[in-house]
Amino acid sequence: MISRPPWGGLALPNLDLPHDVVILGLPFDGGACWRPGAADAPRRLREISGTSPAVSEEGHPVDPARLRVRDAGDIAPEPGTTGDTARQAYFSRVEEAVVQIFKIGAMAGRDAFLLSIGGDHSVSIPLVRGFGRQFPEGFGLVLLDAHPDLFDTYDGSPLSSACPMRRALDGSRLTPDHLLILGTRSYNQVELDFMQEKGIRFVPAREIARLGVESVVTLARQKLDGVGNVYVSIDIDVADPSCAPGTGAPVAGGLSSRQLLDLTRGLVKHLPVRAMDIVEIAPPLDPSGITLFLALQIVFETFAALAEKRRPIR
Repeated sequence: MISRPPWGGLALPNLDLPHDVVILGLPFDGGACWRPGAADAPRRLREISGTSPAVSEEGHPVDPARLRVRDAGDIAPEPGTTGDTARQAYFSRVEEAVVQIFKIGAMAGRDAFLLSIGGDHSVSIPLVRGFGRQFPEGFGLVLLDAHPDLFDTYDGSPLSSACPMRRALDGSRLTPDHLLILGTRSYNQVELDFMQEKGIRFVPAREIARLGVESVVTLARQKLDGVGNVYVSIDIDVADPSCAPGTGAPVAGGLSSRQLLDLTRGLVKHLPVRAMDIVEIAPPLDPSGITLFLALQIVFETFAALAEKRRPIR
């Protein structure tokens, strides 16, 4: 096997500023609703990320002069991080790290794209909070998920992996009309009631199959027209369990790998996406490793879409 730097050979060691993409690992599954294992994803995904070069599906290598990638490592929780007090302390560290990453990028004169690897979906709570602090004018959020994740509390906690979209709406920077949820097929009545009350648009996986990915990307563009900065959150359980069995709460009837890759690339290509997270990959639940390799292809297609939009640095 050819040895290359991580992330398709793009994360070169000691890379000087400016950076186009900063990768942040969040090995935390203390907020998991059901089966843990997502804490292992950043390490395992990083390990396989150098097994293939960063080349798009169309056969276009990602130019390292056009996309400068820095791996910022992991923010690891303190051992035994349990309970909301300890969880909030960890989330505060993550939120401040996000703020610093964007601040450094701005000082270097080149907008950085933050790619975060969870962890369970609760890590999106501090990631979105830190992201939102950069944009007082507001921002848009597109969630790809089998579940709406709109519980106010779950098992008595407001910081559960079932709550990240509700926490994202707690502040004034994200409004319900700028939240779009794609790929759903598992709901709780309180979530359905909340979406109806707030007018939150969701597109079930079945509707995506009927409409086609291009139509859904067009919908996203219309929904977020005029929004200058967008966050995309990908829960790997948006994919059908046949494509991504390694996740804590799989639901039948999800997107194919083909649909998920096309949807991700379309969103990044056509929206002003400034940050993305990929969460709920649980390697211990998938001995085959196909969930990890699907996530890696999502990363590479994201790199390719970003590189198309960036001017090269010479």
